[in-house]
Amino acid sequence: MITKEQIKAFAHSLGMEMAGVSGVGRFAESPEGKHPTEILPGCKSVIVIGTSLLDGIVQVNFRAFEEGRRDLKGLYGTYGYATLPNFALTYACYAIGKYIETNTDAIATPLSTGPMTNGAQISLRHAAVAAGLGVMGWGGLLLTPEYGSRNRFGVILTTLDIDQDSMYDGPSLCNPESCGVCVKACPAGALSKYGEEPSNRCAIDGRDIHYAKTDLIKCQIAAYGMRKEFGGRDDYVASVDSTPEEFSEGFAKMPISPSGLQHQDSHHCGACLSYCPAGKWGERFKKTGLTKGLT
Repeated sequence: MITKEQIKAFAHSLGMEMAGVSGVGRFAESPEGKHPTEILPGCKSVIVIGTSLLDGIVQVNFRAFEEGRRDLKGLYGTYGYATLPNFALTYACYAIGKYIETNTDAIATPLSTGPMTNGAQISLRHAAVAAGLGVMGWGGLLLTPEYGSRNRFGVILTTLDIDQDSMYDGPSLCNPESCGVCVKACPAGALSKYGEEPSNRCAIDGRDIHYAKTDLIKCQIAAYGMRKEFGGRDDYVASVDSTPEEFSEGFAKMPISPSGLQHQDSHHCGACLSYCPAGKWGERFKKTGLTKGLT
């Protein structure tokens, strides 16, 4: 038998700064097909690991948004979004799964991580909340005390029965009533404003969690650079207010990217993540001169 502490220590040895465990009971309100036991029958524990993003890569977004250096966005795509963090998480999830199956009679199922892997079996953000690593920010990003929104996560399902961690109960990490930076930062206006428009809602272990409704079409138009104003090569849609049919037609017109591992690069934005003030943001960015902040 191996302990939770040993699993966490092993995760840290793989370069993961964060590790937590949730029981499957906290996933009672999962959408159909997304409950851990629907992926791994007999699943008892959900292990969540996390890695922080390099400050030096997040600052690339500030150069893009504040100085027009869109030529640098590929660095964020490689080291902050699609590639390296998710590869590191993928390798770590696999290694932890092997560690569990080698040392116990339990089964372990690592899940996909990020846009470079195959789909999303469960919400990594909600799993991280359930495992006590942080809270859901208004913009829909998982916020941790140390790194704010600048994290990526991976999940391992296992039939090993592990004591779950307490959910985060520390100082508030997001106050949408007085902040609203994520809403202001979004270049496509994809996030609903706090108190003015409907929000998303879920319940985890009896806690009601509310966060912004995201207009996925607007978000994807910015993220994929489907207009020149968002760093794209051409205007593949007429505006951010495109219909689902117009979005699909525009997306089909986009050429396969010659510069990355995705068919279409989806790293053209990241403004909400970059400008979120949670996680010692001032010490890491504003006070260092890496950004002027929102103007």
